[in-house]
Amino acid sequence: MVNARSGAALLGIGALTGALFAGTPAQADGHPLYFLIDPMVNNGRPVVLGNDPKVKITVPVRAEVWDQSGGVDIADGMLKGRGGYFFQFLNGPSGDNMECVQASSESSICTGTATFGSSDMSNPDAGGTIMVDISGFARDAAQFHRISEPADEVAILKQTRLTTADATPEPSRKGGTLTVTGKLTQPDWNYYEADGTQAMVGYAGQQVVLQFRKTGSANFSTVKTVRTASDGTLRTTAAATWPGEWRWSFAGSASAAGSTSGMDAVTLYKVARLTANAAPEPVRKNRNLTVTGRLTRATTDAATTFTGYGSQSVRLQFRKTGSGRYKTVKTVRADAKGNLKTVVKATATGYWRWVFAGSATVAPVSAAGDHVKVTK
Repeated sequence: MVNARSGAALLGIGALTGALFAGTPAQADGHPLYFLIDPMVNNGRPVVLGNDPKVKITVPVRAEVWDQSGGVDIADGMLKGRGGYFFQFLNGPSGDNMECVQASSESSICTGTATFGSSDMSNPDAGGTIMVDISGFARDAAQFHRISEPADEVAILKQTRLTTADATPEPSRKGGTLTVTGKLTQPDWNYYEADGTQAMVGYAGQQVVLQFRKTGSANFSTVKTVRTASDGTLRTTAAATWPGEWRWSFAGSASAAGSTSGMDAVTLYKVARLTANAAPEPVRKNRNLTVTGRLTRATTDAATTFTGYGSQSVRLQFRKTGSGRYKTVKTVRADAKGNLKTVVKATATGYWRWVFAGSATVAPVSAAGDHVKVTK
């Protein structure tokens, strides 16, 4: 409803961003009508601020004034926090800090800018919205004063940070378990550090997704969702299925903007295979026993094809029947094709196997024990 006031302009406001009035509003008591239409801050995007008071941002402010007076002569704007304490005049001369251009016979576009930073905020401002408050005079000297409605306002958000994801162990065995950690923080606009910045504090109880990108792929996929601890830390486990990059991603909340962590690249050890064969079987005590085998490694991470892994040191071990422990007998170096061969004395019935400790690129592996009976 629009109410008439003697000697003053009649005022109204568009309730929705970009809303236009159907038809031309009628006059009341012979006075021209004024409406604030489509007030917009920062081009309709949320205002996001971090923890460095020295960093200032300049945001555009725009509003359309519908009028029947022939245009707006003076417009002065300010920004206010709805639900907080933020307050900022627009840049420019006091009382006339917006520039208005007649867009049509019945509307003027008024624009300006506001410059501010996190030092102008306090914690209650986060999650609130920025109101546009404009007052001024039309060319017929009628005064107007209007404040935007919530539907036309943008949010004030804190800029969060996610520490670089840390996935261990690196490298990892294919199919092994990775432990991935991180931390989500947000600025405390009410607390200043000794260096003049505002403190970054843990952001508790927030859902953060763990994402993975396989080596060679362009896209990340979500592995799981993890909730931050009381100090903002993150910790979870995931299967090491493929080599690639791990990261954390936070979508944001009602009071804080989203963020994405740096990536941690994890390589996988190539899968290894190892065989063992001791002969002859059975063998007489203290006679020679020939133990052979072969060490191979996967040629790809898919571990579908294997090739000989040559010139590697491999331990020969023996476990006497009835014992639960293998003991190393000797160390043998594989030939260029990964073949292993050595001769030992058969002193007792038991199991013989080869054990490879692994390398910088190939996972450790143990052969299945080969049982040999020793006779007198």
